[in-house]
Amino acid sequence: MSQTTNTETKVALLEELTAFDESDLAMALHAAKASKRARERTDGSYFLHEFLGEHRKVEDGQATLTLDVKDWMMNPGGILHGGVMAFLCDNTLGMASFLNQQRPGVTVDLNVRYHLPVTSGVITGRGTVVSSGSRINSARSDVFDEAGRLVASATGTFYHVKR
Repeated sequence: MSQTTNTETKVALLEELTAFDESDLAMALHAAKASKRARERTDGSYFLHEFLGEHRKVEDGQATLTLDVKDWMMNPGGILHGGVMAFLCDNTLGMASFLNQQRPGVTVDLNVRYHLPVTSGVITGRGTVVSSGSRINSARSDVFDEAGRLVASATGTFYHVKR
């Protein structure tokens, strides 16, 4: 793409943004920053990690992920959307499985159980590998709210390609 075409495309996009209100523009900027951070990082994070603001920690081989619950993550009933919770569970399980195998893997199946509604605060998922084979791992994740209550639990199976 030529420099002129690139500039014209940017101008057209900026003109289109004038139709949106301040909150829409703030969300668009948030998404653009997440996209840029994901492109610049080399630690395996990707757009959704950055967009949702997931924080990762590894201690004693256990994967711990936290997520600040935001208003825009809520379903119409004012409760954290189940897909956001499933995202956290899948990432926690997958990170635990990766730590065990030390090579990338993909989710084969994911089963999430929702125990309590989440309406605000920070949620924390902890993942551990339950059984490990040469290519297949089974893992478990428990997600807690700030009060330490179990709000969701999940199990998953992950397939890891041999190197």
